[in-house]
Amino acid sequence: MHEQIDFSGDAVVVTGSASGIGRGVAEEFADEGANVVIADIDEERGEDVAAEIGEEYDGDATFQFTDVSDHGSCVETVENTVSEYGSLDVLVNVAAGGLQSAKDLNQPFIEETPENWEPHFQVTLRGPMNMTHAAIPEMREQGGGSVINFASDSYQGQDPNLAAYATAKAGVVAFTKTIAKELGQYGIRVNAVSPSTTWTPSTQEWLDEYGEKVAENYPLGRLGYPEDHANATVFLASDAADWITGQVLSVNGGFI
Repeated sequence: MHEQIDFSGDAVVVTGSASGIGRGVAEEFADEGANVVIADIDEERGEDVAAEIGEEYDGDATFQFTDVSDHGSCVETVENTVSEYGSLDVLVNVAAGGLQSAKDLNQPFIEETPENWEPHFQVTLRGPMNMTHAAIPEMREQGGGSVINFASDSYQGQDPNLAAYATAKAGVVAFTKTIAKELGQYGIRVNAVSPSTTWTPSTQEWLDEYGEKVAENYPLGRLGYPEDHANATVFLASDAADWITGQVLSVNGGFI
């Protein structure tokens, strides 16, 4: 099993990896020997994260400015990754829009405007579609690869006041399952990790106030951390999951 979870020399692109869950995912791949591309719009923080990962782990880490809502930017990230490392072995689509602060976690649909919806659809949904579309030609030519999309357990429709976010994440799940069937013939596996409530910079303020109460709803008695989702992602991308595709893995402490 240990030998099957080895990314030495592989190139891994992680979108939204300048902070939060994305950073945790990038760090875990680097710990497994991968060369990691920090793909984000936050240049200052992204450069810092790449430098820190490069110093701490054996694999290389670089920052690539990536606006996942822009297909051309995604193509450029793929091209630069292949130019730098010779391949694109794993793509992890973490970047999401619309939930930047605690107030975004409690927004009734009737109080939103169409402008509020745009980040969810342009970043959260269209982002994985853009990046995956850009990555497929390279993965197909090299004979395979792995794509991990980040959903959210909100896609099941159980979280009031997150209508646009949940709708976008439901789209990510449908996209994952559909293209997994299309791409299997090329040796490309596509799966999704579906987090529940997790401590990140965007949830910190809200969870500082309500986290203890929220955790009471979880059978395992705690909320999630980025490393919980990073571990699941690395497994799904590894050879240990070689016969797994089109699946959604909920990482949620048993919450139903």
